[in-house]
Amino acid sequence: MKKEDREFLKKVERLVYEQMKQKHVNCDTVCESLGMTNQSLRRKILAITGQTGGKYLLTIRMKYAKELLAKGRYAIGQVAMKCGYDDANNFSRTFKREIGVKPSEYAESRKK
Repeated sequence: MKKEDREFLKKVERLVYEQMKQKHVNCDTVCESLGMTNQSLRRKILAITGQTGGKYLLTIRMKYAKELLAKGRYAIGQVAMKCGYDDANNFSRTFKREIGVKPSEYAESRKK
């Protein structure tokens, strides 16, 4: 991967982390922050990662959720909120679909 592509993805990841704090994670706000059109952002992310823009943002959120769950300091609802979800049930369904296990199972498996 080219250096400029790595730097671009790091910038996108930083923006997603900022948005998670504000609970407004989506491609539109990332585009606005980067001064890009939605189509340009999606096309660039797809070219670099092979993932759609939305899928890439979700990947970042799930990576952060796994980090938080592995620490064992937060309840599932707290992890959901920190990852930009208003609804812990929606977070849990999404986590299970993407990671393959429930958040509670993931957290438990990291304690061992």
